[in-house]
Amino acid sequence: MTEEYEPYGEVGIGLDKPQVEAKRVVLEKYSIEIVLDKSDPSKEIGRKIVFHCKHPDIEDRLIEVSSAKYSVGDKLKVTGMWWKEDSGKKIPFKSAIANVLRHYKKENIKSLVGDQLDTLTDNSGYLVIKAY
Repeated sequence: MTEEYEPYGEVGIGLDKPQVEAKRVVLEKYSIEIVLDKSDPSKEIGRKIVFHCKHPDIEDRLIEVSSAKYSVGDKLKVTGMWWKEDSGKKIPFKSAIANVLRHYKKENIKSLVGDQLDTLTDNSGYLVIKAY
């Protein structure tokens, strides 16, 4: 069923809002987000670790960061912090989150809570955790 509503046809494009500036943030808490396939929402793609961080320029809410930039050989790579486990039920050694933990000299995700983390912007202007 299609609903016709004329005011929608008269709505223009809003102003481009600048992204949040990359600065040092404080990890307040973390969560695991289920990521669904956009073409088939009943299908789960995987689970992502989301860092909920206090940004110095934003007072009223926490920002969410779910990707990291880290080195792989002589190149830098940006990927999501996907939750996976190896055969020993541990975080895979070469994963983004493992690189974040090694960079900040932590044993597990929980031990990062309360720490300051550096951020950068990716090619789309979103904040990512700097882990190199």
